[in-house]
Amino acid sequence: MIQRPTGIMRRLPTWFRRNWGFATLLILLAVLFVWIVWPGKEAAPLLPPSALVSRGSVENVVAAPGTVEPGYLVEVGVRVSGQLNKLHAKLGDVVSEGDLLAEIDDLIQITHVASAKASLESLEARTSLLQADLELAEGNLQRQNRLMEAQATTEIEYDRAVVQLAGAEVALATHLLQIEQARAALDEANTLLNFTRIWAPADGTIVSVLAEEGQMLNAGQVTPVLLKIGDLRKIKIIAKIAEVDVARLTPGMEAYLTTLGGGTRRWNAQLTEISPLPSSGASGSTAYFDALLEVDNADSSLLPGITTQVFFVTAVARNVLKIPLGALTFSDDTANLFRSGVDGNGQASAGRSRAARIATVRVVLRDGDIEERQVHIGVSNAIEAEAMSGLKEGERVLAEPRARTNPE
Repeated sequence: MIQRPTGIMRRLPTWFRRNWGFATLLILLAVLFVWIVWPGKEAAPLLPPSALVSRGSVENVVAAPGTVEPGYLVEVGVRVSGQLNKLHAKLGDVVSEGDLLAEIDDLIQITHVASAKASLESLEARTSLLQADLELAEGNLQRQNRLMEAQATTEIEYDRAVVQLAGAEVALATHLLQIEQARAALDEANTLLNFTRIWAPADGTIVSVLAEEGQMLNAGQVTPVLLKIGDLRKIKIIAKIAEVDVARLTPGMEAYLTTLGGGTRRWNAQLTEISPLPSSGASGSTAYFDALLEVDNADSSLLPGITTQVFFVTAVARNVLKIPLGALTFSDDTANLFRSGVDGNGQASAGRSRAARIATVRVVLRDGDIEERQVHIGVSNAIEAEAMSGLKEGERVLAEPRARTNPE
């Protein structure tokens, strides 16, 4: 026989049905109470930010904007007037010295050559006649000499023979000078004819074309520029150096440059000279000086006119241990510098002598404890620093320096 529930157990479902809203609220409050007071797992303590002691290069640089220019720029001008008949080179073509670049209408120059040649041939044809006159005058004078010895002529005839000989000599000498002038005129006409063919004066790339086929060129007063040839294999960079950084740069120092479209590529360069006077484009209260650099551009990846960012390497340490600059705490006596040639492995580095400072760094040990150490810092920049001693590769250091306490 089955017993039915009695008392409160029998009335409970009925109460829930009649007060379901209030019952739901009670259940939610009970769940919330249990969730709050139930003991949970303790959260792991937050680890302070740290950085790995790694090996690499640390550079201290002076940055400056720069502009690419050809290694040299040759303006190819026109030396005769006339119509430009043919252009054999276009923008961007690579040409060699002696290549034909353009042709100018040569009809007038050909006419001048023919005229000068005819004049020369006419003068040369008269040479034999004048030489014959000279020989006749010489023979006549000799005959007069013999007659004078035999007293068979007069002094007037003798003098006439002397004058004829002198006249023949002057006429031949003048004629020979006219021939030289005619030859010079012919050479000039031929030269002007050759000027109608314009040849490349040097190896390079056509970087500018300033005339078009069919255009009339007038070389009467100002030599018109037909095109420009630039050397893009060895280019130069003009960098603008602020006056505060000029004293840190010296000719011959190492540099490199980057471009907006070059990604992470670096072009190695060398500082050749610094202008002793501010550049004409300088404005405002800060003076800027032009620095000239030479760059090997064998692949023609750098084009004239593009803007670059130039980095002058004032100090560099390669294959050394480095840490973030923010991990270091320097003492107030940072003027206490010493000369050291110790590298990251504690070995003497031949040929490298750098100034170092003493700083404090906090090292994260394997068990999680924090240990303070003194390290010798060499080359540094705004991001990282060279650790010359006190650390090992692979250790971790706190990336933030220890907070200083103000003295009471």
